[in-house]
Amino acid sequence: MTETNDGFKIAEIDLKLRGPGEFFGTRQWGIPAFRIANLLRDQEILEWAKREATAFVEHPESREEFEAYIGFLRTEWSRRYGLAGVA
Repeated sequence: MTETNDGFKIAEIDLKLRGPGEFFGTRQWGIPAFRIANLLRDQEILEWAKREATAFVEHPESREEFEAYIGFLRTEWSRRYGLAGVA
């Protein structure tokens, strides 16, 4: 922190040192228990996946495909993570 005042660089170093913590939980540091990916090692492929997901949401091939995907997410994510619905 004595070498830069760039918040992005400090955050990146902090991520490498302490890990990202939990997305659904209270732990604010440490590597989460992902089954497949590692946020530090797999950053390039995770960024690619994010771009692909964004492209799918912004330009789905069909309305039916998009609605089926949204239905899948609502069912699976609420079941897995106990998420509440917001009206």
